[in-house]
Amino acid sequence: MTKAILIVAAERGLGLGLAKQFFDRGWTVVGTSRSGADTDELRRVGEADPDRLAITNVDVTSADQIPSFLESLGDRRFDVIFMNAGIWGAPHQSVLEATDEEFAEIMLTNTFGPVRLARRLLGTLVPDGTLAFMSSHRGSITINLEGGLELYRASKVATNMLARGIYAENRKSNLTVLCIHPGWVSTAMGTLNGTVNAEIELEPSVRGIADVVEIHMSSGENLYLDYRDERLDW
Repeated sequence: MTKAILIVAAERGLGLGLAKQFFDRGWTVVGTSRSGADTDELRRVGEADPDRLAITNVDVTSADQIPSFLESLGDRRFDVIFMNAGIWGAPHQSVLEATDEEFAEIMLTNTFGPVRLARRLLGTLVPDGTLAFMSSHRGSITINLEGGLELYRASKVATNMLARGIYAENRKSNLTVLCIHPGWVSTAMGTLNGTVNAEIELEPSVRGIADVVEIHMSSGENLYLDYRDERLDW
């Protein structure tokens, strides 16, 4: 039977790359975008077999959009749900400089919004399904030896913690929860729109992430891994 994945925030960058990876591996892919976003590239992913690609809209920062989004999914069930939505946030990344609005934006977009939506989506997972979050090695408390990047780090630490909570509450149902670091990837976000150099191109990152998902899906574990399938310290 064809496996199915829902990728939240799939119209560009890592989400688009993941949509292509899983589609090319024979999965059925449902990708989301914000209303009004350019989805032409995402649509092209499914040209070879349009029945295996669907696009729907949701903004993870808007609770009001969740009911209509769930309705748009109909009776679809997913082997994997991948929460990819995220931003870098204010360029200064400083707690001392951040406004209340800047901190609220990054936490809502990177943490609270995706986790809130993920919880509402649990009923669309197949038995022994897998929930994955795009995390970061910046979300590790243990390996933060250099400081800085306070806003982004805080959002990813919180994401890891709340993902752990979902796992703890659902482990008896054999839910798998993966927090995955994609590497420092050459995307608009990863390069801050071309102002800094990334460490890895998009294709090897998403290929590795897809491998990690396929290796650990339905394992019943909560794992913090990078795209090379190496475990990260929480």
